[in-house]
This record gives sequence, structure tokens and C-alpha cells, in this order.
Amino acid sequence: MSAANPEELVQQLDQAFNRADIEAILEFYEQEAVMVIVPGRLARGKEELRKTFEWILRNLKGTAQQEKSHVIETGDLALFTSKWRFTGTTADGASVSRESYASVVMRRSPQGKWRIVVDNSWGPEVLG
Repeated sequence: MSAANPEELVQQLDQAFNRADIEAILEFYEQEAVMVIVPGRLARGKEELRKTFEWILRNLKGTAQQEKSHVIETGDLALFTSKWRFTGTTADGASVSRESYASVVMRRSPQGKWRIVVDNSWGPEVLG
């Protein structure tokens, strides 16, 4: 996967998530990326990211989509901020919906590919 810009990266990531394609999802992250699993708990590196996404995809089925987003770029770094929504079901069939504000730091590689370095889909909820 190759995204020309941060907005395209998130669009492609959402598509990969919605089709439950874990290999494609992981391609959007740097090797040492960090992701907020829940406030106070982080996944660090691709091995932990894989385990986290395997759990998510096994236990939740649904659709993630960005409702509004904003990008600030400087050089090879970008801060992507968005309001997003997930709607779907849990593994036992219960309906689930979550709306949040995300903050994501991305870096463009020397080859021009954007990758996620820090993924905080919980937004300000990490403040406790």
C-alpha cells in the first residue's frame, strides 16, 4: 500500500480495516509505531500491533469512517486529527457504536510512503 498523502493513508487504512485485512492494516504502520489500545495502555511495535488488531478484528465486525479531518504537515511529518465513527457488532452479536476524535502522527519515508508513527484513536480521552 502506498499513500500519496496523509488523508489517503487514513482512507486506505479504513478500507483495509473494514474488510478485516490485517496484513494491509499493518503496512500502514512503521516498524516501531505505537498505538493507544485504551487510555493508559499502549501497543508498541508491529508484533503488539498485530496482536491488538487480531483481537479487534476477531471481536468486532463493522465499519469505521472518518467524519471530518484536518492535516498539518511540515517536511516529512504530519499530524492528522479527525472525528471518526465505528458502527458494528461484537462477536456475540450485540450492537456497538463509538465516536471519537483521533490524533495520529505520520512520517513520510525517503521512498515517499506515508506511515503511522503514533496512533491515538482515543483523542482527548487519554487525558483521563
